[in-house]
Amino acid sequence: MRKMKRLLAVLLLAVLTVFVATGCEKTASQKEEEAMENIRAMNLATIENLAQNQIAPVFTQFTYDQFAAVKEQGGTVFGPLFDNDIGTRWKAFNDAHGIAKTANVDEVMRDGYEYTARIILTGEDDVQEALTITFDEEGTPYKSILQAYSDDSKETLGSKIATAGGNTVTGLLVVFCVLVLLCLIIYCFKFLHREPTPPTKREAAPAPAAPAPKAAAAAPAAVTAPENDPALIAVIAAAIAAAEDKPVEGFVVRKIKRISNTKRR
Repeated sequence: MRKMKRLLAVLLLAVLTVFVATGCEKTASQKEEEAMENIRAMNLATIENLAQNQIAPVFTQFTYDQFAAVKEQGGTVFGPLFDNDIGTRWKAFNDAHGIAKTANVDEVMRDGYEYTARIILTGEDDVQEALTITFDEEGTPYKSILQAYSDDSKETLGSKIATAGGNTVTGLLVVFCVLVLLCLIIYCFKFLHREPTPPTKREAAPAPAAPAPKAAAAAPAAVTAPENDPALIAVIAAAIAAAEDKPVEGFVVRKIKRISNTKRR
């Protein structure tokens, strides 16, 4: 029984040892990646040394005219292909700021499979420009860029605040001017599509029509009063009463009938 327990313990210890060894062992891809990182780090150090000790000193130890003379004689300074590129940048800096008094490597970094080194050149007028040189994976330079450079670390807090304040005021003025311009444009819209109205002319008041001539007085027509007209009855009754010398109330006229006075033949 004891022998069985010892055997199981030995087997368990062996299994644990195998698992630990397997877990600690790195895969082939991990080893390859680490090897590549080590190579890139070495390349980065090599390029930094190249930029610091071989490229940057050229700008202070030689002039552009000497560089151009070497090229005209068929010689090379940095490389047969890179000399044309760096020569263009060097001439531009020399024409603008004179001979470089200092050339210091500011930073060296890796970007993918490329490496860049930035060299700060200071001209005779104390103006600084940044010359960025790009290297391939083998450490050979093949292109460069010359840009304006300003060292923010030398700027005081007061100057930084003044710069920020100036930028803020400029931004507010720009926004205000744009708002005023928009208001003017919107105000002018009502004049763009407005149709011109013709001037109103006061029309002369029409002359009053001449009154129509009065019709000639018509000849009085024979008016035939109705036989039972109350007014006529009253008049006749009064006439009869006067002729009979009797009061009007004594009799009543009930009907009046016209008698034709034409004579019979």
